[in-house]
Amino acid sequence: MGNILTKQFYRQRKDFEDSCAGRDAGLTFPEGVRCSTDIAYADDGIKAHLLDIYRPEDSQEKVLPVIINVHGGGLIIGNKEFNRYFCALLCKKGFLVYSIEYRLIPDCLIYDQLADVFMAMDYIKERLAADGGDSSHVYMAGDSGGACLITYANAIQNSTNIARAANVTPSGLRINALGLISGMFYTSRFDKIGLFLPKYLYGRDYKKTPFAKYVNPENRELLNSLAPVWLVTSHNDFLRRYTTDFEKALTRAEREHELVVFPKNKMLTHAFSVFEPFLPESSAVIDMMVEYLRKF
Repeated sequence: MGNILTKQFYRQRKDFEDSCAGRDAGLTFPEGVRCSTDIAYADDGIKAHLLDIYRPEDSQEKVLPVIINVHGGGLIIGNKEFNRYFCALLCKKGFLVYSIEYRLIPDCLIYDQLADVFMAMDYIKERLAADGGDSSHVYMAGDSGGACLITYANAIQNSTNIARAANVTPSGLRINALGLISGMFYTSRFDKIGLFLPKYLYGRDYKKTPFAKYVNPENRELLNSLAPVWLVTSHNDFLRRYTTDFEKALTRAEREHELVVFPKNKMLTHAFSVFEPFLPESSAVIDMMVEYLRKF
């Protein structure tokens, strides 16, 4: 059964990559953005250890706030290229944007993915001043699995207990706030995600590990370790309940956050602002998110 699922992961990955070409054929890269691609953030030759940098044209003399984007895909598919239009539109709002790649399940565990994120963040920290980024205003934004990943990364940064349980060394780059789009926060519920994914994310015997209690994102220590959070979902988001339940947990923990839920509309599906970045509603998502982030 395990080998069959593993093959399905790789098939899904290939199908996703093929579908990207079809979507991108109908999109035009926004004007006014300079993009540097495939910059290695680790000297190990691993293809997944690359990032892209987006900067507004004619902003060379400016010091800009920073957004680090982590792509979605359920932690098993996806790539930074799929988010390039979304990142460019973020950039046009006056941000220096870094979009990072990371290894995917089943090639690694989530702890390795977190280690990738932290390596990228440390690399960004070292070059931030030279790139014209404001180290006092750094944010992270992610969709779906990427939102899950940066939620845990941020909690690990602010909790030695969670970092120790995950056995990863967090980055020292301070994050002021998070933008979480259609987050895949719950990975172990009795649903189509939780029934098969946990052993691939956390290892077969994860319930016996120190990290087991943090698999539930409603863990109070985890919630108390988060920076301010902006969340968005929609009526037609198949993971809508994940966002609304996580928001309720943030409310119970009295954590700073804001939730936006878009009404019923067949166009506004899961992570629509990334999948269909040029919709008017996608523009509204970007506007609302950056307005929230800039508060911190």
